[in-house]
Amino acid sequence: MESSLYFKTALIVSIQIGIIFIGCYFFIKKARDAYSHNRPFFGIHFRGEENSRGELDLIPIDPRPIASKSPLVEENEELPTPQSSLMSKCMWVWFFSLFGMVFLASKSVVIGLSLMTLTSVTFAPLLGVIMLEMDENDGLRAILLTLFITIAAALVGMYSGIDFSFMRTFLFYSLCALILIGLVRIFVGMSSAMIRIKAIAGAILFSLFLVYDFNRLKNLNDIGVNDWSTALNMAISIYLDILNLLLEILDAMGNS
Repeated sequence: MESSLYFKTALIVSIQIGIIFIGCYFFIKKARDAYSHNRPFFGIHFRGEENSRGELDLIPIDPRPIASKSPLVEENEELPTPQSSLMSKCMWVWFFSLFGMVFLASKSVVIGLSLMTLTSVTFAPLLGVIMLEMDENDGLRAILLTLFITIAAALVGMYSGIDFSFMRTFLFYSLCALILIGLVRIFVGMSSAMIRIKAIAGAILFSLFLVYDFNRLKNLNDIGVNDWSTALNMAISIYLDILNLLLEILDAMGNS
């Protein structure tokens, strides 16, 4: 018996999100193990503090001594740290695999899945570092909140009986506005309060995207579409919605 479009899409999304979330969890766990043994992890040294809930909060620190200059480096130029070197390599691999996944998935399911997996594997440590830069305990709570919102959006999108295709234009222009605000933030700067408001608005927007994409999945399944190429493309849309939702929630928490 052939599996449904629902099953194919859910299988891809579950595996990829699982790689990221489980990988991130073990990254943080390894960082805590390294801290307890007073050694670096992923090129990062840590100091530990207690947060307001009495939980251990690891804070990354720069391990370089003050006078670690090379005579070949100019006076105001810093040597790259092991952290920045590893992070830079991971970031570039993630960046190219992400764009490759988006643009090549429609050409080949095998290539699309391979690039999606590479994107997930390289994003897990990046997400771990993002969480360690704030409070990793809040970061792990943000993952649970993201999963809860995703499940709720799936139920609304697929079982509410409402056709959410009317939201397409609104979502497109709202996304353009969010991107524009992000560019303004880079070049002009924003207060913590404004960043938090933008992040909350972004979290709401990507929650609506999840509802819309789960509704699209239902509509495609209802008309009998059932192939791995469509499942992969739908999985990529939902996958990106989930990651953007998580990043907006983390941004809101980090600027609270």
